[in-house]
Amino acid sequence: MKTIAVIIKGIYLPYNVIDYAIEKAKKNSAEIFALFLKGTREPSKGYGYPSDLPTTETWVSDEEAVNDDEKLISDNMKLAKQMIEDEKIPYRSALSTNASIDEVAKITATADLIVVDENFDEMFLLGDYKISVNDLKDKISVPVYAVPSSK
Repeated sequence: MKTIAVIIKGIYLPYNVIDYAIEKAKKNSAEIFALFLKGTREPSKGYGYPSDLPTTETWVSDEEAVNDDEKLISDNMKLAKQMIEDEKIPYRSALSTNASIDEVAKITATADLIVVDENFDEMFLLGDYKISVNDLKDKISVPVYAVPSSK
């Protein structure tokens, strides 16, 4: 059976990528494997403007933010599973933290196609920023397709 691998970074769930993978899987009698990548911490909050200082008192701790983001990723994993299985397409998934490009290549080695969002390289909360679309294309021998956001 053919496999379409979908790679998703951080808390952002690109519906356009899931929809594209579902269409491709239906046409090619393929399964979908979703690899969710996450980092271990939030990006820096940066410098707040002096007028924003009262709001800093209500910021949650980094640990709370990471926990909330991990819950969002878990919810996204469940939603992707539901969307794909509702279409009667075989589905598998994995969550990897701070994965290297070599680890991603190994995890997706059996895929016939890799699908990512065209905004894959942008920063998302709790995203793993070590891997870019170009890294995927350089390291992985199967086609890597970046789905346009307007799809």
